[in-house]
Amino acid sequence: MLRTSRLLLNIIFFLQVLLLFLFFFEDRLSLPVWLQVAGRLHPALLHLPIAGVVFGVVLEFTQGQFKKKAFEKFSLNVLVLTSLSASITALMGVFLAQQGDYGADALTQHKNSGIVLSFLCYFLALTRFYAKRRDILYYGLGIVTAGTVVFAGHSGSELTHGIDFVLQPLRKSSPTEDANASAFQQVVYPILERKCTSCHNRTKAKGRLIMTSLEDLIKGGKNGKEWVPGKPAESRMIQYIHLPVSDDDHMPPDGKPQLTKQEIKLLESWIAAGADVEKKLTDLPEPDSFRILGTASLATMYIVQREEKTYPFSGADEESIKEMNTPFCSVFPLYQNSPALQADFFIRESFQSSSLERLKEVKEQLVVLNLSKMPVTDNDLRVIGTFDNLEKLNLNFTKIDGSGLLSLSSLRHLESLSLAGTSVTTQSLGPLLTMPSLRELFVWNTQVSEEDKVKLSATYPNVTIITTVFKDDQILRLSKPLLVNEGVLKKGDSVHLRHSMPGVTIRYTLDGINPDSIASSTYEQPFSLTTTSTLKAIACRQGWYCSEMLETTCFVEGLKPKGAHLMTPPDKAYPGEGDKSLTDGRKGFIEDFKEPSWLGYQNNPLAAAFEFDEGTPEKHSIVISYGKNTGSHIFPPEAVEVWAGRNSQDAKLIKSVKVTQPVAYDTPQISALLIPLPAAKHTYFKVVVKPVSKLPTWHSAKGKKGWVFVDEVFFY
Repeated sequence: MLRTSRLLLNIIFFLQVLLLFLFFFEDRLSLPVWLQVAGRLHPALLHLPIAGVVFGVVLEFTQGQFKKKAFEKFSLNVLVLTSLSASITALMGVFLAQQGDYGADALTQHKNSGIVLSFLCYFLALTRFYAKRRDILYYGLGIVTAGTVVFAGHSGSELTHGIDFVLQPLRKSSPTEDANASAFQQVVYPILERKCTSCHNRTKAKGRLIMTSLEDLIKGGKNGKEWVPGKPAESRMIQYIHLPVSDDDHMPPDGKPQLTKQEIKLLESWIAAGADVEKKLTDLPEPDSFRILGTASLATMYIVQREEKTYPFSGADEESIKEMNTPFCSVFPLYQNSPALQADFFIRESFQSSSLERLKEVKEQLVVLNLSKMPVTDNDLRVIGTFDNLEKLNLNFTKIDGSGLLSLSSLRHLESLSLAGTSVTTQSLGPLLTMPSLRELFVWNTQVSEEDKVKLSATYPNVTIITTVFKDDQILRLSKPLLVNEGVLKKGDSVHLRHSMPGVTIRYTLDGINPDSIASSTYEQPFSLTTTSTLKAIACRQGWYCSEMLETTCFVEGLKPKGAHLMTPPDKAYPGEGDKSLTDGRKGFIEDFKEPSWLGYQNNPLAAAFEFDEGTPEKHSIVISYGKNTGSHIFPPEAVEVWAGRNSQDAKLIKSVKVTQPVAYDTPQISALLIPLPAAKHTYFKVVVKPVSKLPTWHSAKGKKGWVFVDEVFFY
């Protein structure tokens, strides 16, 4: 056993020498990929030396329970293994530090304390190995080592969670309590605080971007400002959010809580409205999207936000959920893969109390219920009181007067209740304010006065009572229309559009011009297309704001070649289904480029030959369907060549096209490149699609080769 310990101590000595070398020459390091991977094991290994030191301390206090010889051997083994794990962990940490973008002070503290800890563990093991008895030097080293563990762990936690992570919740105040706060303070900053500041603070400033103060946030990071006022698509903040989660530049990083769709829309609409950090929501025009979304967020969604949580119940039957979804009621998971459900009701005139009875089928899973502006009465509260797991309930501007609020007192999980615009009185609120989980109560535009609020707040300090925020008289925006038949349209197929709300008019264009609510074509029945086209559509209805625009490419089946042949092989990682991938009529998915419809090329162009028996019409064109995900280095083709003739020997170059490239990160999508060809009949075509040879200077991988992904080639 002593021989093994001596061998391990020699190995540790080598690791300590290597650590010293890396410490003094780290500015000259250029890590190979395999060492970068090794460095990322640091978070997985760092608990081993901590556990070893703690266990060693426990052993010293319990040595009386062991025989002396057995204890000596056992404690020596613990110290040697702890020293080995500390050395390896510190080494991995040095490798990881070369890849991260952290605040310099915090990183230096954590890295140096980790290296010091590895040396202390080594000296402690040496002292224990060579000394015949434990003396003041041994115990002194042990105390210093334990203290260093605490310091290294503390500085490491600041890197991952930011300064004052533990006490921070005690120091927060709800922005909704300040009626004079700006829209940025009330709506935007809480999102950034929940999802961004753990990586962007004065301790851990990834990309040299600090988001814990307004001044630093406006200044931006090493790449400049994070937003372009009025242009969300050109704003770095939004671009990084829309990158694939697997991309290194995606924010928040994989493993951190991600932004919800509502949060992303709020950030986008704030930037589109000018990214003003001083204006209040009420200072914005009434039709402004940010005012609409921000007001709804405060009035119906502003509870103390929690991260995605687990629930003790199982999910509801999917068929039952589908049956509950109507144009007047939407039932959906709280977030992806969650068994918890949210139910929203629409159109006051169509509401029936029986709709609430139907929700009893999912009463165990129902966590959020939105009945704002519905003609709900106090009698209906008896049904709502049976939804045992309800956490959030919106009854704003309903017909309740408070006489039935006692029915809600059984909801032991209810955290947020909105009663704005109702006839409730101070007296009727009594049964609610003693509910165990209630934390927020919205009673603005009711008979509850500011004086009543002060008295109630003093009596029930655990409940935040909000009496003045905004009026809930905003016009809502319709959702986008839906394209029913996505994919490749077969000959004779028609384009089907629909909207879940009755009485909606859908306006559309096919010429690239954005549709409006007056002059654009009205969708009355399905229509046919003869070639691949860009469809743009909006939904409009009186009393509502028109929806955001649906923009999609409708791919139409073309002439079928008798044969297609890949002349250059695709990358081994993205082989698709070989030759037939280009003509099988199956579209790829933008979320998964390993799906077999896609052919991926990086180091050489895609070259494919197509043959026709009777030749193409004199007037004809080609459409190339390609994927675009700039964050994953997948760009439009750099150039396309079309060769044509009677056969391969006779083929000549008939068209060469340079393709316009993106100037910034944008949303992943599938696009169509339409190439009109000179009038002539041909039976043989060769299409060459070239990937981007060098990624542009604005890209994080500038100068590297880009990818091109193609799933179909159509001939018309």
